[in-house]
Amino acid sequence: MVIDSRHPRRISITVNHALYEQLMQASDHQGRSLSNYAAFLLETALERSLRVGGARGPQRVD
Repeated sequence: MVIDSRHPRRISITVNHALYEQLMQASDHQGRSLSNYAAFLLETALERSLRVGGARGPQRVD
């Protein structure tokens, strides 16, 4: 069986209460779910970091 590597993956993180509240307010303001907003922020931050050369590109884990 072949598994599509482009299939979205789930992660779990723990944040403090203040950050959670800020994320909820911002996601509501943008009309996004919290998980969609968090994924958007992670993608944006990673792209920015890669542009300035601060982070290595994605590495394949076998």
